[in-house]
Amino acid sequence: MTGATTPTAGGEPSAPSSRTRVAVVVCLLAVHVISYSVLSWLGVIGPLEFLNILLLAANFVIGAILLRRGDLLTGGAIMFLVAAHGAFGHRLAPDALTSGAILFVNILVVYVGIKINTHLATRYWYAFVGSYFLLFFIFIISMKNAEALFLLFLMGLAATARSFRLLAYFWALTLSFTFCQPYAWEATFISFVILTALFGARGSLRSTTALVFLGCGLALVLLVLLPVIIAMLGEDPRNILRVLRDARLRDAIGTTLITATLSTVFLALFTVPLAYAVSRLRFPGRTLLLSLIDVPIVIPQSVAGIALLGVFGKQQFLGETLFYAFGLRFEGAMLGICLAQVFVAMPFFAKSAIAAFDAVPPGLEMSARTLGASGWSAFRRVALPLASRGVFLGAVLAWARAAGEFGAVIFIAPTPETAPVAAFNRFNSVGVVESGPLVAALLLFSVVMFFLLQLVARSFPTAHGATGDAA
Repeated sequence: MTGATTPTAGGEPSAPSSRTRVAVVVCLLAVHVISYSVLSWLGVIGPLEFLNILLLAANFVIGAILLRRGDLLTGGAIMFLVAAHGAFGHRLAPDALTSGAILFVNILVVYVGIKINTHLATRYWYAFVGSYFLLFFIFIISMKNAEALFLLFLMGLAATARSFRLLAYFWALTLSFTFCQPYAWEATFISFVILTALFGARGSLRSTTALVFLGCGLALVLLVLLPVIIAMLGEDPRNILRVLRDARLRDAIGTTLITATLSTVFLALFTVPLAYAVSRLRFPGRTLLLSLIDVPIVIPQSVAGIALLGVFGKQQFLGETLFYAFGLRFEGAMLGICLAQVFVAMPFFAKSAIAAFDAVPPGLEMSARTLGASGWSAFRRVALPLASRGVFLGAVLAWARAAGEFGAVIFIAPTPETAPVAAFNRFNSVGVVESGPLVAALLLFSVVMFFLLQLVARSFPTAHGATGDAA
């Protein structure tokens, strides 16, 4: 493909001889003049058509320059493109502006292709040529009236073809905006996240299998989260701000923050000691206890709400007793919201805390005990600090689960409204389209809060003595 020059001993192509330059230039000019004359004689083009005369004059100028200096391969390719455009290329364009754009982009593509073939490995050339024909198939053959898009994406190909990473991003953008409408931006975001992870992946063992598994896993996770991404990115920020000014929504968010936090604190007071005991002791019924902790996960939310209402409702024995004896009311009260949240969030806190204490070697506590520390002191100074990251992550999961609970809450305490209940009531009153800004605002709030808590968790030490940033 670069046969117009011959490599020297140093690897650089040597300049062609003057005779070769003259022969190539003369042949190309002859082809242009002959084609121009024949097509004019046949009446296909006008003999005095301005654009054809301009293209012929441009080729004579380029030929004169090539006779003295310049890359003969690149210049010859440009002369050929100009001649071909004069013969039939410009007649395919709807107007003169599009005709000039076609010629310019073709020259750019040929120039980039020659440079890639000359200076880069062969695989870059094959990727470039394959991408060109694939773009031609998408925009010229498959689509109608997409010539302008074809030219635009060709310029993008020319700008990214020298790097496989940039070429991958280019194709992610191209496919997102051609085949993933009306979710083009969401598809672009998902594909960019996957590509960034794949190209940035590092490990002690470089494995193509691991990269394939990573890509498949990321694709699954992001596809599962696709409705969330669409809901957040598909709304106008002005609509979200308008919704956030609604006092009813602010009250619902405040109720969610308060109840989820109270529920998490209550769980921490009882679950952390339980997790430590389960981790350090072996006793009859331990396996049964670990199974019972998971029961709230397998119970449907609506069933859990009905069960809680059947026990703690104001007309039930236990609910009535607690109300008249201590003034505690669960049905239609914040205490009922906390009750439902504690029920559904307990497994997430308990399992994470048990795993965190299991990761702390008991020998460290034994060493503290031999040095005179009491059991409580060994727990407080050794086990709890080293397990704090896992415990806090469990608290984060429990808080997030409590804040997002709807099914159980709607049965036992539909008022005061929490954020999920407010979204449900909004949907019932105005429909899915009008409730979109509210959903986007609540999703944004939930995601921001969750990631802030995850960021705080990274500052806690692990059982190996490293913080989350180093882990």
